[in-house]
Amino acid sequence: MFDIEKMKAKGMDPRMIEICKQINENSAKRDSCPHHDFEKGSRPGDYICKNCGCKVGPDFMVGYRQGLKHGKEGADNE
Repeated sequence: MFDIEKMKAKGMDPRMIEICKQINENSAKRDSCPHHDFEKGSRPGDYICKNCGCKVGPDFMVGYRQGLKHGKEGADNE
């Protein structure tokens, strides 16, 4: 997470601060969601969770799907 107050204190560009705020908000949504249900976003490679509204890219989706697959396989072997 970006420390917005430190960024302001250092006099960083307000546009950069706003982008970092949006990143923090998206990360908080993503991390607090009990179960993502992604659909394709408006741009190729973008995905949006129908439950929490977080936006992720293709790298996250590959890891997320792999984690679900491995979790299911692990549960099947117990």
